[in-house]
Amino acid sequence: MIVPVSAVDADLLTLRHEFLCTPALTVTVSQVARLLGLRGERAAAVLTTLEQEGWLMRSPAGAYRRREPALS
Repeated sequence: MIVPVSAVDADLLTLRHEFLCTPALTVTVSQVARLLGLRGERAAAVLTTLEQEGWLMRSPAGAYRRREPALS
């Protein structure tokens, strides 16, 4: 069954995929905007969502990278 997703969900899935394929990937808002073809505000919102979900972490310089999974 095909389930439609909103544009934001598709952007989140695409960006998660990029971080899964390239674990050491570090990006800025402007790089994500270019990668996904988004305006800066939308790219920032996608990154903020992933940061709030605990998927990404933001450096003091404003770059985002994948959060290391906690080891048990």
